[in-house]
Parts: sequence; structure tokens; C-alpha cells
Amino acid sequence: MNKKNADLFVDLPSALLQGQLAFLLRHGAMWFWGNFFAASLFVFLHWLEGEQPVLLAALWYVAIVALGGWRWVFGQSFAPTPAYAHTPDSVRAFGRRYLIYSTLLSALWGVSGVILFSTQVLVQATHVLLLVAAVIAAMPVLALSSEGLYLQIGVVLSPVTINLLWSSQPAQQALAVATLLLGILLVMTSRFVTHLLNDLRKTQLQMQEQAHTDPVTQIPNRRFFDAIFKTEWRRAARDSNTLSLLMVDVDHFKRYNDKHGHHEGDKCLQRIAQSMKTVTRRASDVVARHGGEEFAILLPNTELEDAVKLAEVLRKNVEELRIPHADGALPRIVTVSIGVACCAPSRLGESQQPDAAVIYPAMLLNSADRALYRAKRNGRNQVAKEQCGQSMLILPVAPVAVTTHAA
Repeated sequence: MNKKNADLFVDLPSALLQGQLAFLLRHGAMWFWGNFFAASLFVFLHWLEGEQPVLLAALWYVAIVALGGWRWVFGQSFAPTPAYAHTPDSVRAFGRRYLIYSTLLSALWGVSGVILFSTQVLVQATHVLLLVAAVIAAMPVLALSSEGLYLQIGVVLSPVTINLLWSSQPAQQALAVATLLLGILLVMTSRFVTHLLNDLRKTQLQMQEQAHTDPVTQIPNRRFFDAIFKTEWRRAARDSNTLSLLMVDVDHFKRYNDKHGHHEGDKCLQRIAQSMKTVTRRASDVVARHGGEEFAILLPNTELEDAVKLAEVLRKNVEELRIPHADGALPRIVTVSIGVACCAPSRLGESQQPDAAVIYPAMLLNSADRALYRAKRNGRNQVAKEQCGQSMLILPVAPVAVTTHAA
């Protein structure tokens, strides 16, 4: 079995899956009350008929209501809190569990076609309509898995269809054929909706990629960096990990543009961006164009000295590109200056004493900027480092002025 078949959500990006789950769960109360009233009507009809055991119908009714209520309560736990942001793994795990609960609920409706099967054609027709309604109520599962919905259609309609086919009465056999046709129609409808969802997902992904990609270098842009920086900062604070940042600036790039033209300037930035991507090999590392000739590299769970080593490798790689840079009368090559900083973010939600050191995201950005400025001031084509908060100024607390008023 390949990975795609083993994981129903492997092709769905976490952001899209989370949005579709949020839409699904926003109507959780409606799905619960729909199942509740349908089950109540079904049990009431059987009570009027008086043929089925009351205890069996009551047990089935309690199971339907209990599982529907449990799915509703479970769905409410998906809402993120300020202290916790959903990770891709947690979103997928939640989707799988929700799909399991929905399938079990559909299985209970399917069981009713065996244990609560009526001999009266009118009650049987009403039973089939309620089962079709249960399938329609399960349609939002398409947001999670089209295969899951096909399974639920079969689980709900197959038992009652088989029972009707085994009957010797023409009316019941005709009802079985109608149920089978309704099932086929539901499958065709769900396939059509699946195609629409896939087209919508592709469009969303294309728009998202265009919005987050720099058109010149084809790497993430400043908008994407700002978003992922917040996410990685929260994750580092939650897991008590470090977060390193490299600010990379192309030396004398304005002179390069003036001498070689903007077209060559774009090609130069493209080659440097590709060189950065070869250095950062982990999936969690982020390379982005921060603006103009400046790039940012975010390194989760990386100590300062390890980040400095990577920065030095990057500096040498750019130097070895040997991109000609005619600066005045002396031919040169394009080089970069790099500022490196590292922070250990404060844990989310922990209480801080007035004199405790609180680490903010801006402190990491400022430390990397200061290190970059120091690298450029000291001659360029070099790496400078600064631990987060290293250059903070401790301002003395001014004494509180005591004013007195003459009586």
C-alpha cells in the first residue's frame, strides 16, 4: 500500500484542511440535531407499528444520540486557543478521528436496516428516506475524504437494500431498486462535488503560492516569512527550543545594479537564492527574500554556533560563485555579509516576574540586524553573531518623585 492510499490527508495542505474542518465543525450542532430528530421520528414510527421490540429500538436510539453528541463535543475541541496553535500533524490526527466517528454513526444507521426492519411498505419507504437523509447529512465528510463518504453510503444503504431484495413482495423489491438507484445517484453527486472541491483546492493553492512567492527569486517572500516566523516562534516557545535567524545582505548591490543593469541584478539574486537553498537542507528551514538585496534564513531548533557555521558555509558558497562585480576600476566578485542571532523564546502562558527576562520576537530580529550591521561596518564579506538580548541596554529605574503639598 502506498503512502497516498494509507493517508487520506497526505495531499491536502494543513491550512486548507484546517479551514475545511472549521467549516464542517461550525455546523456541528445542525448535524447533531438532524440525527436526533431523524432517529426520534424513526423510533416513533416503530413504536406506532408495535412489531419491533421496544428495548432494541431504545438501545439503538440511545447509541445514535450518544455517538452523535460525542462527535459534536469532540468537534468543539478543535478550536485553537491563544496558548496552542494546531500543527499539521494534530490537524490530520483530528480529521482521522472525526472521520472514524462519522463512519461509526453511519454504521448505526445501516444496522437499523437489519435489526429494525419493518414489514410494512409505508414504514419501509419512510425508513429509506431517513437513511438517505443520513447520507446527505454525512456529505460534509467530503471535506476530509471522498472515499470515506462512499464507504458511508454503502454502510447506510446496503443492509436495508439487501433485506428488501430478499422480500417476495413486488412493492418491496421495487423499493429496493429505488434505494439502489438513490445510492448510485448519491455516489455520482458526491463525485461531482469532489471534482469541484479539487478544482477549488488547486485554485487556492495556486493563489496561495503566488501570494507567498517572490517573483524574481522564486523563493518565499516577506509575507510568508512573517507568517512562518510567528508560527515557529510559538512552536519554539511551546517546546522550549531555540530559534536562529540569519540576515543576509548582498554587498554593494546598488553599485552592481548601476554597473550591470537590473536584468543582471535579478540573475545575481536568483543565483544567490539558489545557493542558500542548497545550504539549508532541513524541511523546517526557511529561506525568504526579506526585501531588495536582503534575505532571511530561519533555522528552528538550532543553536547559535551551529547557525554561525551554516552562515560561513553560505558566505563561502556565494564567494565561490565568482559572480563578476566591476566596482569602479577594480574588478571584484559579488559577496554577502551575514548577521546571525539566536533566541530561546519565553514559554507561552508562563507568568513572568517583574525582573524576569522576557524574550520577544522583535528581539531576535533586532539582534540579527545589529549583527548584520556590524559585519558590514567591519569590512563586509563576513559573518557576525549576537546572542538574543546581548546588546540590550539596562536602563536605571528613575526614583519616584515624592511631592508634598503644604497644608
